Amino acid sequence: MFRVYEKLGAVDAKSKRLGLVRTETDYLRALQDAMADMDRCAEVEVLKTLGDVNLEKGRHGKNPEKIDRAMVLYRTALLRCNDADVGESLEYRYNYAEKLRLGKESIASSSYEPLTNAKRMSSFARVAETFLHPDRRLTISGNKENLLIEYTKIVIEGIVNDDNMLETEAIKSLGDEYLKRGKETRNAPCLTKAAALYNTALARCQRFQGTVALIHRLLYTARIRQEMKTIINKSLKPRVQQQQGRVRPRDFPVTSPNTGVIDDSTRGQRTNMSYEDHLTAGDSALADGKLDVAEQNFASALRLIHDPNKPDRCKEADCLCRLGDVYVHRGKRTKEGRKFTQAAALYNAAMARTDKNKHSVTKRLQEIEQWFLQYTANVQRNHVPSDSAMRQKKRLGEMRTRAKSQLDDIDQQHNPYQYDEDDPVMIAVEAERAEAVKALFKNIARDRQELIKNLVDECIVTLGPPSCKYAFIGLGSQATELVTPYSDLEFAILIEDGKGNEDTRRYFINLTHYLHMKVINLGETILPSMAIPSLNDFPEKDGFFDSVTPRGFAFDGFMPWASKTPFGRDRTKTKPPVSLIQTPAEMAKFQQLEVSVTEGYHLSDILRRVVFLTGEEALVTEYMKELKRIITDYLISRSQSRLCTMQMLWEHWEQLSTLEPTGQLLNVKKDIYRFPGVAIEVLALCCQITLASTWSVINELKETDKIHEDNATHLTVLTSISAELRLRTYLHSGGQQDSMSPLTQMKYQSKSQEVSETTLGLISVFQIPDIQVLFRYYCRAIPLKKCVLDSFRDQSKFILQTKILDVSHECRGRISRKLFLYGRAKHHLKAALAEAGSDMIKRSDILDELGTLWAFFDDSKTGVEVNEESLIIRKSIFGDNTAHPDIAMSLINLGSSWSKLGDHKKAISYYEQSLKMQKTIYGDNTAHQDIAVSLQNLGLSWSELGEYNKAISYYQQSLTMQKTIYGDNTPHPDNALNQHVTTLN
Repeated sequence: MFRVYEKLGAVDAKSKRLGLVRTETDYLRALQDAMADMDRCAEVEVLKTLGDVNLEKGRHGKNPEKIDRAMVLYRTALLRCNDADVGESLEYRYNYAEKLRLGKESIASSSYEPLTNAKRMSSFARVAETFLHPDRRLTISGNKENLLIEYTKIVIEGIVNDDNMLETEAIKSLGDEYLKRGKETRNAPCLTKAAALYNTALARCQRFQGTVALIHRLLYTARIRQEMKTIINKSLKPRVQQQQGRVRPRDFPVTSPNTGVIDDSTRGQRTNMSYEDHLTAGDSALADGKLDVAEQNFASALRLIHDPNKPDRCKEADCLCRLGDVYVHRGKRTKEGRKFTQAAALYNAAMARTDKNKHSVTKRLQEIEQWFLQYTANVQRNHVPSDSAMRQKKRLGEMRTRAKSQLDDIDQQHNPYQYDEDDPVMIAVEAERAEAVKALFKNIARDRQELIKNLVDECIVTLGPPSCKYAFIGLGSQATELVTPYSDLEFAILIEDGKGNEDTRRYFINLTHYLHMKVINLGETILPSMAIPSLNDFPEKDGFFDSVTPRGFAFDGFMPWASKTPFGRDRTKTKPPVSLIQTPAEMAKFQQLEVSVTEGYHLSDILRRVVFLTGEEALVTEYMKELKRIITDYLISRSQSRLCTMQMLWEHWEQLSTLEPTGQLLNVKKDIYRFPGVAIEVLALCCQITLASTWSVINELKETDKIHEDNATHLTVLTSISAELRLRTYLHSGGQQDSMSPLTQMKYQSKSQEVSETTLGLISVFQIPDIQVLFRYYCRAIPLKKCVLDSFRDQSKFILQTKILDVSHECRGRISRKLFLYGRAKHHLKAALAEAGSDMIKRSDILDELGTLWAFFDDSKTGVEVNEESLIIRKSIFGDNTAHPDIAMSLINLGSSWSKLGDHKKAISYYEQSLKMQKTIYGDNTAHQDIAVSLQNLGLSWSELGEYNKAISYYQQSLTMQKTIYGDNTPHPDNALNQHVTTLN
């Protein structure tokens, strides 16, 4: 409260001299500042004082309306108050005003009556009229300060009249004024105030349209701030380089007068050098201490022979060892721990490529540890145990073996896929299996925690104990309890309050470097994650692809979009450096709106879900208390969660909008694993649940009656399937290999080319228990995806209104078709057609899919007939001459069916009708995927008729459009096809 008294001291002193009524404007200005600073305590105090102002006016003027206003202001302040003493004072004031109101006769009864709900109803017209006069009068006069006061008065009017629209529009207008000032004067504090005011309005807004407008303003303000920072950084860069020529970001090698930096002209002269020439030049430069020249030559030699399709692993290893030598010398020269860890990663990458000189490289790794201790940590140690890495590798291997064994046991004991898919027993056994998978992942999380603790303890024994209390906190999948034995290590360090001095931070940076070195020596850190400038300098250069080094247990990378380790993020072109070695209070500040908007919500999301790893658990408890205090604050919690949710939905829109499998190679991480996590995170944000474990979040949603018990079970099953598939993929691949396909081989019967499940070889890249796993996943994922967006808007008790399990024939038919299971697809779609009954839209959709199946894999004539039936129904629904996407799609399908029958002229006729309709729908000059497909189909048909010039013309039009849609250099199957055909001309 001292801070509040300090803020309002001057106004209070003035009111004592002049009286409350004469200082009302000063208190309105104080209210405006409190909202702009998001200072709820000050806001409550000002509302209380404004209530006193109205009470004094009502008492002296015998005006019951003013007393009523005072009561509303007291009540509003009480609702927004967290302080018990202030709350007691407000209750006393309210009761006193109420007695005063009842004790006076309403002498103004004819002109004043208390507001009723009907009279409180606002409208856009009324709100617009309220703002019209002050806007026009004060904008013309140029008195901006008075304009802010007028807006603040309207805020009070909105509160007093219980008019939410009026209050939020007034706060938004205050934000608009500060935004305008910030843009005109390039004043960052004005933009900060604008963002805070928009956020305050967002927290109070009860209308969806208003919420959307405010979110747009917040994102726009953040963009303006970012653009201003970029401009400032560009203008400062030349001066900084002149004044601090020796200061460089950590990303780049530190040079000295004898390093002999290669400029562009030198590079141009040396482009004809051979692999051997580069090695010789590099060796010479290294001997002379010219480290930059040596690094550039060794990197150039590596680029010459680095071909992922035809790798020369011995030569690659030779280059990597030499680069490791460069970084060892650089570490000795700069005493930077990161240089030694980069050297360790290079040596390990060399060992992954060849067994040649393995003994000498192992010896170099031991020497690196000694040099790191000597040069960076200032610890003298003559001998480093050689078996440390082997012991930890053995523990990691045992963890993986145990996980595989437990998966085998789960298959034996809980196998729902032995039952028919319509058998109700299947759901019960699925739930049992999900609980077993959940227990497995909890065990893996505990095993990893123990491994990390042992590694940290090893480091501390060597470096000596820290000078303060500390706690390592796990982030990401370690915290959500969905971690695998191959997952990256994401963590941060909490330190004791008041101990965050330079020496303490340096100790924990060195401890993190030492831990990083031990993790690197497990041999599972790929080189791109080390951000070595000559190989992968993000984001400008990303040329070296490390497909040889196993990708497993490793630190989260140094890439700007990763960096979830205590090192944090280096300075970028647009953002300052970020450290994840903080006190609990400082770490919790990443949840504040100002920091979240600047850093991006991903960092605040990550730091919201943490788990204790090692150290003092009390610090984690303190952090969680501070975290909960910030993110459940009345003024910011609702808007913060909405903003985070909006950002998450935006970032994962592709996953949320694609409701079915693609039928292509599946990426377990992107297509399957991430979606349940995103969906559950959105539900947790909507309900302001701060638990870390995904399993605990589901349970909390159920316990607090936010979802029905059945849906809680389905969420658990969905999460367990995605987590199990990812674990199986990694165990089978021996590392983080996310691509898998349940369909790598298809066999066709020679006569009718009929594809059925008896003739379709389903060979998995890894051993999935049964193809039914994917069916059961998508039968839940598809309805859940449809519910996620609704849960963002829905304010009802249950956030999932419908059952998230769709085992209808229609759903299963579409999944079957996408997974190339055509026999099963036909069976389900026929049954779905019977179930559709008189629902014409559904019938036309199902007929469309059945027609395509028949045309291409069974009976083309039947396919034509079914597609024609679908077209007739769609024309009857939308109109015979109406341009509609569904009608255009039926025309395409009919064209494809006639093409399959060999009647290419008829096919062209339908394709041309479709193209004409699509141009009517999307615009004649619009680049749209549907138009590009029609152009491509026309090219195919004209090619079949031998009209190659026409065909190439259509292919070129399609290619140009595809490049416009996907990007000129973006790999895409349609681009590739059109490019291939057009180059044949």
